[in-house]
Amino acid sequence: MWRENHYLILLTLNSSSDSTFFESQQFPLRLEPSHQMIAALRRTFMTAMTLVVFTSSCAYGQLIRYQAAIRSLADGAATFRSVEALPALGRDVAARAFAAGSYSRQFRIGTDARTVVSRNAEDGIIVAIEQDTDTKIWETAWLLTVDCAGGDAIINDVAIRPDGRLVVGGTFFNTASLERNQQQPISLTGNGRTSFLALADPTGEWLAARSVPGMEIRSIAIDNEGAIFVTGPGVLARRYSPGFQQIWNVPQPANTLQAEHIAAGNDRSQPFVYVQGTTSQADNDQDVFVIQLGKEAGNRLWNTEITSNDTPFPGQERTGGIGVGPRGILRVAVSSDGFDLSSGGVFVQDAPSQPSRHGYLLFLDPNDGKLLNDRLLGVSTEQRGVMETYNLDIDYAGNTYVAIGFTGSFSFRGVIQQGREDAAVVVVDSLGIPMRFLDSDGDANAAGFDVAAPGRDLQILVGGVVGTTGELFGLRPVAPSVDRKAYLAVLDPPEDQQSYLLSLPDPDQELEVLVQSINQLEGEVYRVIDNPDRNLRLVSADLTTEQAGELAQAGISLELDRVLVPDGQVGNPAGGAPAGWALQTLNNAFGPATGIYCYPETCRQTALYLIDTGIDTSSGFFDGNPGLEISESIVVRGIGDPLDPLSGYDPTIFEHGTEMLSMIAGPDYGAAQGTPIKVVNYNIYPDGNTTTISALIEAVSRANTHKSVNHLYDPAAFCIASSSATPGASPAGLESAIDYTLSSVYATVLVSAGNGSSDSAANYTPSDLGVTRKGVICVGATNPANNRVPNTRSDPDLSAPGLNVEAADINGNLTTMTGTSASTALATGAALIYLSLNPVLTPSDAETALELSGQIAGGNRIVFVPDPSTPAAAEALNYMDYTSWATWYDLDPDGVGPNGSDTDWDGDGWSDKEEYFFFGSHPRAPGMPRTQNLTMVASSQSSASFEFSLSCLLYQESALTFPFRLRDGSRLSIRRSSDLQTWIDCTNEVQNLQKTGEEGTAVMIGFDVNIDPGVKARCLYQILVHP
Repeated sequence: MWRENHYLILLTLNSSSDSTFFESQQFPLRLEPSHQMIAALRRTFMTAMTLVVFTSSCAYGQLIRYQAAIRSLADGAATFRSVEALPALGRDVAARAFAAGSYSRQFRIGTDARTVVSRNAEDGIIVAIEQDTDTKIWETAWLLTVDCAGGDAIINDVAIRPDGRLVVGGTFFNTASLERNQQQPISLTGNGRTSFLALADPTGEWLAARSVPGMEIRSIAIDNEGAIFVTGPGVLARRYSPGFQQIWNVPQPANTLQAEHIAAGNDRSQPFVYVQGTTSQADNDQDVFVIQLGKEAGNRLWNTEITSNDTPFPGQERTGGIGVGPRGILRVAVSSDGFDLSSGGVFVQDAPSQPSRHGYLLFLDPNDGKLLNDRLLGVSTEQRGVMETYNLDIDYAGNTYVAIGFTGSFSFRGVIQQGREDAAVVVVDSLGIPMRFLDSDGDANAAGFDVAAPGRDLQILVGGVVGTTGELFGLRPVAPSVDRKAYLAVLDPPEDQQSYLLSLPDPDQELEVLVQSINQLEGEVYRVIDNPDRNLRLVSADLTTEQAGELAQAGISLELDRVLVPDGQVGNPAGGAPAGWALQTLNNAFGPATGIYCYPETCRQTALYLIDTGIDTSSGFFDGNPGLEISESIVVRGIGDPLDPLSGYDPTIFEHGTEMLSMIAGPDYGAAQGTPIKVVNYNIYPDGNTTTISALIEAVSRANTHKSVNHLYDPAAFCIASSSATPGASPAGLESAIDYTLSSVYATVLVSAGNGSSDSAANYTPSDLGVTRKGVICVGATNPANNRVPNTRSDPDLSAPGLNVEAADINGNLTTMTGTSASTALATGAALIYLSLNPVLTPSDAETALELSGQIAGGNRIVFVPDPSTPAAAEALNYMDYTSWATWYDLDPDGVGPNGSDTDWDGDGWSDKEEYFFFGSHPRAPGMPRTQNLTMVASSQSSASFEFSLSCLLYQESALTFPFRLRDGSRLSIRRSSDLQTWIDCTNEVQNLQKTGEEGTAVMIGFDVNIDPGVKARCLYQILVHP
């Protein structure tokens, strides 16, 4: 819908609710006043404050290696069976792991001088080990025991409640004691082998415990409300309250060998519990089942059987862990030595060819248990290899970490892994893409029984190791021992790892060659961008200095895949700059404060490609602008990134993009409120507050494709308000992507100059492209005095207001933004106005138009949006004529064919010129235009009324008064004739010449003529447009 000009009155924040608008202004609009990220644990998502993860500056893909390995000491055997972990929170709270299991005789670990002694054979042990924030060394913080004088006590599992306390489960024989500091021990009694639940404070103190009869607790899950779910031999599942009161019990089904693992959905959208166990169909034929139960009553909802073909021999499936991903998709690990493994009757797609025991990761639909995806955790390259899966964890991004043990040769990502009773963590991303295989090495017997993944940059593997020779976890040795020892191995990024952009010296060579070279060196591929037709072929990967050196020696080109950050910070809505000053400055950077911003109403559909964070539309704020259509929001993710942005856990992750759009075209605060805009959002921040150049390259490339397919001839702007924090030129891949934007899809690109220093924007990425390429507009930030905002970069192409610019936050409330992001948003809104009014502007022409119209103030060229009611507005906003329109659509420049008649490219019966002047329609796309342009709509003996269409691109209010000049400078005339030979201009004579409506890309113009009933004569009318 094409509407009249709107006047926006800007009021101060302390204006009373009954403030009146200036009566002289039309269509007044009043301005409105003005983390938790969930860490995913193996069995649920926990929402405790103790589990808050502050996104690091490098939340995207990273290279992970074993950086520490600790084993138990003293005279005795020990095994860790379970582990949970919490990430560091800045420098104040250290990363911490809680490892639990059992020991015999004596136990000591780390440099802690405390040695505990078992009462009998085996006693339970739980140890807290934390990383010193300065030295990065992992040390023992405390340890607690479950002592059993009459038999064995074992801790099988540990989980973390929402309040940060630890729930511990296991077994004891007859009696057990939990020692406490300066308090009486907690005593437990049972009848023979008995299970228990215990509660421990994360600072190292037993708080409570109870006996759990009738089952052997093997696994614990806790949901976000603190409900406790347990499973193990004897029952299928039980639910306990946070205070250990039993809520319900589901008996173990017939033919069930034992239930092993349990997982719980996190919130009300996932009100389910999942149990994984084994069942026996016949001798030596063991299958795995997964059962879904309702949380409230434990009612069974579905049961999926995981089995293999029984020929040539019965296959045996074994459990390997279960977890619920961020979208509710179930992850199930199993091992199998059979052929044709199937889940719920559906065969896996990633199937082996060798008769060996393989590990699998299955993705199941929570609605019905059907198989959605699958991934082998390694493909055996020789017969009779063995891989056992023991447990798994899922991080907040949906990546799955599986603890395994293996012997034999297995291929993963094209790399052969040789195992000799070794332990490993195998990682698969949320789409089932293999990420990494991190194994131990040595002749000792090492098993990895559990893994914790508190974040993408920290994982903890625990288990047991025994042997007369040592075992290496990466470069970290574990000393030999004839007794089995408990160990804890830490995986985190090596200090010398960096992200690189890599390309092959031969552009015709397939990138798979490069990917395999990276995999062989144990680097980690993060993103592959392969568009050879656009001269864009590169890989983003994380590499150590040594790995990068080896690839460089092989002739591979490497550039740093540098970090990008958003260029806007939340300002102060209560002060710092006058309310509404930014929009007013677009109209007039020189005059006194008027509190008024007037924006043109334009008619041509434009496309905005907002390459930023995601956009939060849930508040309904953007519904206030009916011309704004937010069509798509696309996450630009690398391998290991979340499928969905983390807005469900940390809504502020959408803050920057939401505020940007509100300043571009949102109601109340947008520069282009009167322009029809279709928004396509590319979220290059799927996992935190930073992104990389490779994400930007991929986003630009995907936006190029989208525009080519969906908006080939529509005017468009790419808005990029992110920049590198460190100096450096834009890499060749980004240059190629932007060059395609400018020369092939004809979109104007606006980039922010950047914040954080007063250096020249020409020294940073991607703002340097504003210097080297016409059509890329680098935007700087000014304050109300028209001076550059301090601590923002200099030498932009254009400037716009960037200090405490009013915007809408994710809740639709007033906030402000400071920095070159804000100025880029306003400049983008202005660019869309110009492009809608002049849809045939090339990117270079659009930059020239904005520069020529810019306001020179304070030594800066400030973006100008003319008040459309002023006499000079038409000239200031017009950069189009028929020749440029014909060039845009690849038409004949003068519209005249070889035979002298006007051309009609699409053959729809209307000439190209008529489509330009009267309809504003697409001249290369046949449509269904009116059968005639000028029609009589009413008549009487004394008068007649006529109506005709005029392209909305050329219409302006002044076109209907003398000298009847259209926006492009051509002149409208109405002529009459009685004989079709002699025509008389009667434009000044007709009555009520006015706009009567809208029809697609045209406005309808009506006029009346008087008829003398006493004169019997024919009178004919025609509409002409003169150059």
